[in-house]
Order: sequence, then C-alpha cells, then structure tokens
Amino acid sequence: MANKLTQRDLADKIAEFKKTSCDDPSMFGEIYNSVNEFIFEHDLDGVFLGICPRFVGFLGYSREEMIGLNVKTMLPEKYQEQFHEYISRVVENGRDEGLIQLVAKTGRKRIVEHKNHLAVHPDGTKTIQGIARDVTDILETEQALIESEIRFRSILDSIEDGYFEVDLGGSFTFFNDTIPNQLGYTYDECIGLNYKKYLDDANAKRVFETFNHVFLTGTPTKSLDWELIKKDGRTMYVEASVSLQRDRDGNPLGFCGIVRDCSERKKYEQELAYLAYHDPLTGLHNRKAFLEKLDEVIMEARRYENYRSVLFIDLDHFKKVNDDYGHEIGDKLLVQVSARLNEVFRETDYISRLGGDEFTIILGGMVRSNLDKVASRILKCLSKPYIIQGAKIDFVTPSIGASTYPDDGHDAETLLKHADSAMYRAKEKRNCFFSYSNACTNVRRLQVRKAR
Repeated sequence: MANKLTQRDLADKIAEFKKTSCDDPSMFGEIYNSVNEFIFEHDLDGVFLGICPRFVGFLGYSREEMIGLNVKTMLPEKYQEQFHEYISRVVENGRDEGLIQLVAKTGRKRIVEHKNHLAVHPDGTKTIQGIARDVTDILETEQALIESEIRFRSILDSIEDGYFEVDLGGSFTFFNDTIPNQLGYTYDECIGLNYKKYLDDANAKRVFETFNHVFLTGTPTKSLDWELIKKDGRTMYVEASVSLQRDRDGNPLGFCGIVRDCSERKKYEQELAYLAYHDPLTGLHNRKAFLEKLDEVIMEARRYENYRSVLFIDLDHFKKVNDDYGHEIGDKLLVQVSARLNEVFRETDYISRLGGDEFTIILGGMVRSNLDKVASRILKCLSKPYIIQGAKIDFVTPSIGASTYPDDGHDAETLLKHADSAMYRAKEKRNCFFSYSNACTNVRRLQVRKAR
C-alpha cells in the first residue's frame, strides 16, 4: 500500500477541498489532477452531501447517483448494523480510519481504505469528511494484508505484546516470538501447547469460561487478567484479549488475541491494596482495616451470641522519646512495639496501629474473664527497656483500655470510643489497665516492675 496519506495530508487536502465547489471540477486544480483518492462528505446519518466527481468510478456510480445516497445502502447487509458504531467512533474520537467493505453498483464487493474526520461547520452542524480508495486489487494480490502470513508476522514480531491463535480446544496454532519468551518454552515446544499446561486449575477454568463465552456470543473479551505458570515454575500476570476466529465462510476456527505482561501493574495494585489496609511503618493493620474487621467481628458475635473484646493501647512518655532522641528513634521504637505485640498475641488476634503511638487489638474468642491476664502480658512485655542504636529507653510504658461486646457497646464506633475512654482513665495513672465496664467503680491497676 505505497503512497499512503498521513493524517496531516488528509487534513490539508480536506481543507483545500472545502474551499472549492464540488459542482465545478475545474476549481479542484492541483488536487483534481494529483489525488488518486475518492474525496467525500456525508452527514451523521450517512447521506452523501459532496463528492469529488472524478473518482467514483470504482464503485460504478455517477456523481449524480452518489449525492443523496446513504452509505449504509452500500454496505453488505451483515455490516449495516455496525454503521452506527462507525459514526460513534468519529464523533467520539474526531476521526476514524481503516478498511471497510462496500458493494459496488454491479454487486461486486470492494475493500476500501478510508481516513475520515469530523467537521464542525460555522452553523454548528457536523458532517464527516474523508478520503477513500479502493484497495481490493492490492489486497487480493497480496492475499489480503490480515491473511498474509509474511506481512502479518512482520507486524506481530515488531510488537512487545504476545499475539496468539489457538484452535477451539485451546492449543496454539500460531503465535509471535513474544509468546515463547513469556512462557519460557522454545518455539517448537509452544506449537500445539494447550492452555491447561501453563495455567493452574483456577485460571484454566477462567480461560475455558472466557473461550466458551466468546464462542457462544461472538463478542470479544477486551481485558482479562490471568496468571501464567512459566516452564521454570515462576508465575507471571498477563492481561489478555480474546476474539473468535472464523474462516471465510464464517465458521468458527478458534480464538486469537493479545497477551500483555502486566506483572508490574499487578504488583503495583497489590502494593496499593496492601497500603490501603496496612500501616507502612510497622506493617500492622491500619485504622481502616481495624474498623472493617471490628464490624465483621461484631456481626459474627451477634449471630452466635458471643463476647468479643477490644484493647486500646497508648504508650506513656512516647513524646519524650521523639523530643530527646528524634523521630527516627521514635519510629524504630514503634516498630519494636509492633514486633513485641506480634509475639504476645495469637494469630486469631487482630493487631492494628491506629496512628501515632496508639494500637488496638481485637481479641479472638471469648476472653472477657481473662482480660486482666491478657493486659498483664502486654504491660510486662511493653514495659521492658528498648535498646535502639545503642540508646537504652526504659521509661516507655503502656496504658491499656478495654471494651467488650455487647456489655460496652453494640457497634464498632461505640466499642472503640469506650475502649479509648478506658485507656484515658488508665493514662491518668500510667502503666495500668482499665476495662470500660469497671472504669467508674473499680480501678484494676497492674503494676509491673521495670527490668533493670
């Protein structure tokens, strides 16, 4: 397809075309004598408004017959329903280009290459202007560009994404060089390789369901994430499209599509998802995760009529650490606190850092009667000296408040508020524990002798 016009060429020719009259060929001047394309204008309904008179021969119509004729009447019947999609693309993108099949006056089908753009006139009306040329003979000579394996191969091997064709059973029949590179197999090993060989059961099921949907509906799937298993056992995330492939008679042959490595994107998404629910400093769950988990725990406790307790921990004298040693040491101390909490609690307990020096724990199971014992372990553990970069910090202790469902509240907000309130009662005395249920009547102070 030599001498193809660029989009700039198209714009320049259309601009000059608009300055002339389609009714007077002599006014086309240099354009009339040099352009080999069919220049046209039609409205958004597809009705031709203007035609360059010299270049309509390949369709067999005269200019008079073309003016007022609707483009849809020139489309094969099976493509007429797609006409509105073409209009929508031009209106939305401002331009469109590609190949289209038209039916000439003689009834012969012609393949036409077109480049169109949306024109907005001073009165606000919109039309579509463009240039088209008959490429039927070229495509037939070359066995059609899409069907030409040599040219198709050249295009496919120049792209970074993988291109695949599989039969109806999902075994490779054709692919570009990227596919073997992605899977870690040789070219010969990939020939006939079935998708079940490089997917686990869950992903193989998704691929089968996708192939089946595309086969039954004929509707392509534009984006689907899969996790592939390479030959060496490593995994790789890809984003794939799948379309149904048919022979010249319209019978299903198999499937084809593009496979793009999206491992970096997937990793980034996973990191974002992790950060959405975790504290970046300590790796503990954050406030958002804590509140959602507490809602879930309360619903479960309500269903089974259980008790569930929440602990609220605040570090005494933590400000002094930042003031005397700096925020870097303060952050390292918080990391050590989180590590000690992970050692004290079980996997069924849910530890979170709300922010600053505030931590919460949702205790797994019914431990209402054992809160003193749990708090005692925390006080003992967190009151031990911290050795950070050679500095011994032995003045940091915890103040702990607790609330229990359903005694102290029936929703997450109330339970957290009451645990916080109990913690502030403990804060008044330092290094002790309060339960909200007993905060006003019985102060349970658990003294911990500092390790020397």
